[in-house]
Amino acid sequence: MEKKSREIQKMFDDIAPKYDFLNRALSFRTDVAWRKKAIKLSELEDGQRILDLACGTADMMIQMSKSEKDIELIGGDFSYNMLRKGAEKFPEGAFSVSDAHCLPFKDESFDRILIAFGFRNVTDKPRGLSEMNRVLKPGGRLCILEFSTPENPVFAAVYRFYFTKILPFIGGLISGNRKAYEYLPDSVYKFPKKPEYRRMIMQAGFSKVDFNPLSMGICDATICIK
Repeated sequence: MEKKSREIQKMFDDIAPKYDFLNRALSFRTDVAWRKKAIKLSELEDGQRILDLACGTADMMIQMSKSEKDIELIGGDFSYNMLRKGAEKFPEGAFSVSDAHCLPFKDESFDRILIAFGFRNVTDKPRGLSEMNRVLKPGGRLCILEFSTPENPVFAAVYRFYFTKILPFIGGLISGNRKAYEYLPDSVYKFPKKPEYRRMIMQAGFSKVDFNPLSMGICDATICIK
């Protein structure tokens, strides 16, 4: 597990310079709409302290800062290069080197936690969920925005072709790291199915789970309430 985490960490360090451009290009800018929806479902309120875990280059933090809410934003990621890029883009934000398996925060530190396209990279998911539950205040919300697999068989077949053939080719060509963009679809198709996913979240100590499929099931904004 630890070796796999280090490999993923290095992979994201390597692709950090091209990460933003490829996110927009490969998702046809749909990732922007997905983030907005996740923020809306998180129900941000004035005075809240919010952790953007696996914050990457701070896209979610920047989007949350536009909400006109009086909130404190902290970005956490285990990729140093991603954090540096995020700090350049969003200098008013606070950033912390943070591994989801062992978060460097006290119990009940946050009102909200959002993790966008990072949970599939947590190698020990039950442990990561338990850590997120630990640092979340009672009644707080965790939003996990993550790729999913469409249920419509025709659309699923088209999507799989794009996701496993075209995306790795373009992503590898531009980033210089094809392996990273082959890892992306592989990690999505190995992601726990919804019944197992729900059970995992509940066993971590959350009291309620709501799935919110987006774009015909390409993505899901899962809301977990402590």
